[in-house]
Amino acid sequence: MRACPACGQELVRRTFPSGRRETPSGFSKRTFCSIQCAQKVREKERCSGARLTHIKAHRVMKDRCEACGVEAAEKRLVVHHKDEDQFNNNPSNLITLCDSCHRHAHSHRFMADLKTVKPCLYCSRPSKAKSVCTMHLERWRKYGHPLARKRKTAFGNEWVLMLHDGNSWFPFPSPAESRLGSGACAATEILCVPRSPKPSSKR
Repeated sequence: MRACPACGQELVRRTFPSGRRETPSGFSKRTFCSIQCAQKVREKERCSGARLTHIKAHRVMKDRCEACGVEAAEKRLVVHHKDEDQFNNNPSNLITLCDSCHRHAHSHRFMADLKTVKPCLYCSRPSKAKSVCTMHLERWRKYGHPLARKRKTAFGNEWVLMLHDGNSWFPFPSPAESRLGSGACAATEILCVPRSPKPSSKR
């Protein structure tokens, strides 16, 4: 008495369409009840080649997007790997998405539902890039910190850079001072040293 390791069905001697029965020696060597069960057990979750893993991933493709519900007749569907490892074809790692939801899945700007934009790290506005909104991103590019803002000094009309977290102000070095502190000017000074003129080869 033997059972198939894939489906658990009891193994019995086959009867072929010609009427001939399976030989006892062939039956003793057989492990699975069918070719499908043998392929299921011997199939690996990880593939070594990109072409093979692409074919295997598309075997489990569904007829509609699992995020927005659009059907294959309306938009092109693709299979997305949740951990972004194209060779990991575990069924729990694969999800069928349309082109729009697939771009959202790779942008890292959207929540798990692939529809809601993640909020900014410093306010409630939707994030634009680097997990911050447009306003904080512009301050980041202009001043070197997303919370840096210009403020007038107590005496005079001079503007200085300071950090404002929404409640209080903190001192913040200017971009020029931060570059000086990083040692970037040392290399600049070396590059700016005037070279001595080369001796002329003409006589």
